[in-house]
Amino acid sequence: MSDGEKCFFLSAVLLAANNHSEPFFCFWDEPDNYLSLSEVDHFIMELRRSFKEGGQILVTSHNSQAIGRFSGENTFLLDRKSHLEPTVIKLLNEVPRTDDLITSLICGDI
Repeated sequence: MSDGEKCFFLSAVLLAANNHSEPFFCFWDEPDNYLSLSEVDHFIMELRRSFKEGGQILVTSHNSQAIGRFSGENTFLLDRKSHLEPTVIKLLNEVPRTDDLITSLICGDI
């Protein structure tokens, strides 16, 4: 199987377990890696739908398409000026920006 197919298989197991057993907590670092751009929206929205009723999922991503599919009400931006500075955590809705999120990050506006 390709790496993208492995991600889909893992997500199917995760969704089935969350829907048919006791809700649980899942941490998934960059689940959108290895997925085609046309699949990211559907993939992220299905994760959101599955965990809306129960359980909790914590996802990290650098993919603007994936980040855009999550709500700003429960998405956090973790930032630091350098590796020597402490990490600052902000709710995405509280971050002022004039452009889209990724452009603001690239330009250093956030």
